[in-house]
Amino acid sequence: MIIYILVLCSFAVATAEFVLVGLLPQIATDLHVSVAAAGQLVTLYMLVVTVGGPVATVLTRRLPRRGLLAATMAVAAGSAALSALAHSYGVLLAARLGSALAQALFLAVASQVAMAAVPAARQTAAVARVFGGFALATVIGLPLGALVGQAYGWQATFVVVAALAGLGLLGVLIVCPRIPVERTGSVANSVRSMLRPSVLRGLSITLLALTGFVAVFTYVAPMLRTVSGFSPGWVSAALVGYGLGTVAGNLLAGRVPPARIARVLPAPVAALAVILLAQGALLRVRPLALAGLIVLGGAAFMVVPLVQTWLMGRVAPQAAGLAAAANISVAGVAGALGAALGGAVLAGGFGLAWIPAVAAVPVLAAAAVAVDLRRRESPSAPQRRSDNPATTSADAGVPEPCPADG
Repeated sequence: MIIYILVLCSFAVATAEFVLVGLLPQIATDLHVSVAAAGQLVTLYMLVVTVGGPVATVLTRRLPRRGLLAATMAVAAGSAALSALAHSYGVLLAARLGSALAQALFLAVASQVAMAAVPAARQTAAVARVFGGFALATVIGLPLGALVGQAYGWQATFVVVAALAGLGLLGVLIVCPRIPVERTGSVANSVRSMLRPSVLRGLSITLLALTGFVAVFTYVAPMLRTVSGFSPGWVSAALVGYGLGTVAGNLLAGRVPPARIARVLPAPVAALAVILLAQGALLRVRPLALAGLIVLGGAAFMVVPLVQTWLMGRVAPQAAGLAAAANISVAGVAGALGAALGGAVLAGGFGLAWIPAVAAVPVLAAAAVAVDLRRRESPSAPQRRSDNPATTSADAGVPEPCPADG
């Protein structure tokens, strides 16, 4: 039951992030600011997610997971409610920063709770379901949030988000079990655990793969209109198809046992690279453009939970939360780099159709890293002591039995 509650919480937190994009013109008008100033709400939100996640995870590493998860959802609900009540840019900015901090900490804590709540063989599926809330938010939360905002005002959208987060909080308080919290090891040991070569390879896959993905997704709507010739209505339908692809990719990721992640990971990364290389041609044929968008979403949302689960299992127990937060932060950096990469292609005088081909370059590099990771993690590959968390008590601290949190 807790996994379904985590999906609800994830959906609420993700919807709080995504809906702002569709509400920017209304917010700018109501608060008497420019659209560019309203857009800074998105930029600052992502900055807090990127920087605040690891910091908040380290500061709260010794707190009981159940209580921390409840507190995170309380902040999410309160921030959404404050957004609904905001009548000035400053108040809305403060509310959005609160939502961003809640999201940054939520993904790390929820991933830990999900993995602890199920048997080892089902841990990938559990983490994938947490990220599944984000996939559902792209299909349901974003378009419905925009419709509610158009019909009843943008504040009404945040009332709905606050209600969803409140339901998630209630579910956590009722059904979340007591999760053991690792109290051994210092921050320095956790950081050293994160600096192992294998962990850095995993993080680099997230960075490279999502940089390429975001470079294309940032400009997917104008690509569909200009290159494919879709009408605005068909662009919306295509984005729903993309959302369905993210759900499918998330479900596929959940079927991969943790022990097989390194072996399976090269496939979705390579699929992402191939679809980007072909996207320039696919965009010129409407059915193929739609199919390519579905595959794009599926491949990207298969990579993210696989890397997240692998990283959390690769580090020492006390560093699992930091690994989860670091991966989310790297994803935020990739988002900024990807948007900049797509913009650089256009600034260089190339057309929209060139963005996928350029974006494929970092994804191809990610595929190479994933293949190397698979080779190193294969049963026949010798394990170096310095890169194995199970045998590095000097670096990470010897895991000991953890007291159950209360």
